[in-house]
This record gives sequence, C-alpha cells and structure tokens, in this order.
Amino acid sequence: MKKLLLLCFASAFPQFAAYAAEQALPADISLDAAAVSHEGITVFPVASGTVFPSIPVVCHVMPDTTRLVHIHPVGSGKVLAVLVQPGTHVRQGQPLLRYQDHSLHAAKLQDAQIQAALTAAIAAQHDAAQAVQRAQLLAGQAVSIAELHRRQDALAQANANVRTRQADADTLGHRFKEEFNSVSEQGARKGRDETSTLIAPVDGVVQTLDISVAADLSPAQDVMTLADLSSVWVVSDVTPEQAAHIQPGAQQSTVTTAGPVISHINTVGAMASALTGLVRLISIVPNPTGALVPGMVLNGTLTGKDGVRGLVVPSEAIQKIAGQSVVFIQKDNTHYHPVVVDVAIDNGEQAVIHTGLKEGEHVVAHGSFALRSVVELAGMDAD
Repeated sequence: MKKLLLLCFASAFPQFAAYAAEQALPADISLDAAAVSHEGITVFPVASGTVFPSIPVVCHVMPDTTRLVHIHPVGSGKVLAVLVQPGTHVRQGQPLLRYQDHSLHAAKLQDAQIQAALTAAIAAQHDAAQAVQRAQLLAGQAVSIAELHRRQDALAQANANVRTRQADADTLGHRFKEEFNSVSEQGARKGRDETSTLIAPVDGVVQTLDISVAADLSPAQDVMTLADLSSVWVVSDVTPEQAAHIQPGAQQSTVTTAGPVISHINTVGAMASALTGLVRLISIVPNPTGALVPGMVLNGTLTGKDGVRGLVVPSEAIQKIAGQSVVFIQKDNTHYHPVVVDVAIDNGEQAVIHTGLKEGEHVVAHGSFALRSVVELAGMDAD
C-alpha cells in the first residue's frame, strides 16, 4: 500500500518520481546459478564514452552512375542478332549484339583503294630511284646534269607520294584497330565479312536494352546500358533538419537478409529536391557477391554528428519500471542491485547515463528484462 501511495504522489508531483521509483525497488535481487544460466544473463562494464544519435531511414539501392557503361556502335548498319536481355549478367568480352556494319563495308572499300594507291606509289618510287641511279652513272656523258636534277626531283616527289599513301593506310589501319576493334566492339578486318559485334567492356548486368532485330543503328545511338555492380549506391532521402545532423563519413547501417551492411556516407546533398523537399545522402557500398540489387528498398540507420559523452551502457540494459529508467548492477554472480538512472541519450544500441552509475560497475545487459519481471512480480505480491 505504501508503494502505491508513493506512485500516486509521484504522478501528481513529477519531482518525486525518481524517489518513488527507488522506494518501489527492492534492495537486491537474488537468482540461483541455474536461473542465471537459463536467462543467459550477461554483464557489461560501465565506462566513459560518446554515443551518437541514430536516424532511422528507408534506403534504396541504385547503380553507381560512375560505373554505368553506355554501349553504342562505331558504325551504322542493321541489327542481325540481340544476344542478351535486361538483367543478363555478362562477362568482359562477351558478345552482346551483332549487326551488318555498313561503315565497315565502306572502310574496307577505302582500304582496298588506299592499298592499291600505296602499291602504285611504291612502284613509281622504285622506277624513279632506278632512273636517278642510271643518270648518276652517265651524268656529263649521255645524261646531262640538268636531266639528273630533274630525275632527282621526280624521286623526291615519288618519296613524298609514298609517305602520303602510307599515312593514309596507317590512319585507316588505326581506325580498324581502335574503332572497329575496341574494348566494346569487334569487327573483321580481313576477308569479306562485314559483320561487327558489340561486346561487354566490363563485367556487369544489362540494365537497359533499346534495340531489336532488323533495327537500324547509328553511331550516336545508345543501344544498351551495362552496370558494373561490384559496388552500388545505397541512397537515403532525409529531411533538411535530419541532414543538418549528418556529415560525410557518418556511419550507415543497412539491414539486408544476409545481415547488416556497414558503410559510410560519401556525399550529403547540397540542397533539397524541388519535388520531394528531401536531401539525398549517398553511400558507396562494395557489392562483391551481387546481393545488393538496384531497386531494393531497405531499412537503415544513420549516425548523427552531435554525440553525447558520459557513462556508456548497452540499450538493452535499461528497463522501464514505474515510469523510470532502471539498470541492474551486478553485486556478485547471483545478486543484482536495481538503480534508477538518468538517460541522456539512447540510440537503440548504446545509451549514455549521466547519473546513477559509477565507472567500473558492471550492469546486466542481456537478461535485464528477466530481472525487471522479478521486480514487478515482487511489487504485485506486496500490493
């Protein structure tokens, strides 16, 4: 009855609430060794530290836009075969699409003309060189000095023509090597085959596909997009008020089916979206197994920057009894003493206690709910 009166008085006068709670608590709680083992009671040493507030957020997974590869052909032509679908996982060098390459056909015709011109230029160079050689042997006799100079000028022109034709051949050869055959395309240089194949320049997943068989292609056209998902963005949209408490480097914990994924905020948006009024936070997360798929919606928590320093205990150590926060101090292996504490901050994992504890004391973490039940049962029996 005395406890009931104290609690009623405390409800009318809040300043007596702590006193009422302390009066309602037993001096100690005793459990035998079997009960301690059965409840799985664990203790945590009280020590000074800093706890940062946590902000619950809803996250979604996006491809890292710096790892998106837009595939487009070098030449123009018509699609012969599409070898992948959206969502297909591809390896570097894997064929994606084949097309009849009209640009390759034109380049091969040009190559044939350039090679013929180069052959003719080399032959003319050879003739001019022989003419100069003969003139040098007969100079001043059967061949005048003026004729020798004319033939030397003709040889110089033939040499210049060979260099020009060779430069044309080298330029086209570079185009065959670097354009028609590159990290994203393979085209046949030899023979009459004028088919080009678009290939994957990286390991990734086909995100978009905007082409079909028999469609026309042009060099400016993006036919598909590959995403390298070895790392992804975990994006959170928060209110400007919440964003004010987050800074780059802040820890983010994202809940997945495989367990929490710990990352850090890489960027905090400089301004809120005009559509949603929210600020975007981006965390770059390694994704070696591909478990994080773009489009996923996940729950997460962000760590704020305004930490509170004091004596730190696990959040599960704190129990509510008679409206007050209570922790249980371990006296020995079977005795525990309940005390009312002043909680400065509790982020769901750790809490800072400002009054009620001393550094070095050991409080019950897991199992504190069982001790709370003992206290409440004892209070019911007393009433």
